[in-house]
Amino acid sequence: MAPRKRLLMIGSLVLVAGALLTLVFTSFTGSLVYFHTPSEIMAKSQEMAGRKVRIGGMVQEGSLFKEPGTMKMHFLVTDGNNHVKVQYEGMVPDLFREGQGAVVEGVWQAQGEFQAHTILAKHSEDYVPVEMSQQGMEKSRESIMKSMK
Repeated sequence: MAPRKRLLMIGSLVLVAGALLTLVFTSFTGSLVYFHTPSEIMAKSQEMAGRKVRIGGMVQEGSLFKEPGTMKMHFLVTDGNNHVKVQYEGMVPDLFREGQGAVVEGVWQAQGEFQAHTILAKHSEDYVPVEMSQQGMEKSRESIMKSMK
């Protein structure tokens, strides 16, 4: 094979390989879902104001309040150290409830509240029978919190 043809073939292969790698990389990064913990949001509160962000944590027990006759609600998302007050209006996933993991997407307000547009309920990947003990429930919550870090 002539040196010119060989150089053209190698150049073409490098170009095609580069295009494929770029396609794979951009497809992969576009499907990743990142979220911040309430502690991270509180630490960057001023920087996050007005920006669209995702916050992940547990829905704090006793914090869920639904306004009667409306689809409006507010609740606290916690990571065990800090919590963020979330306001939401709309349908919620079936798995959404107090004590469960959730990722909320929306806009962080300058006054320290989060206006959510989307709620994603998280659940543990571990199968736990209905008859589980309180200790089993606590381990399940710990597993969820570990998966959110």
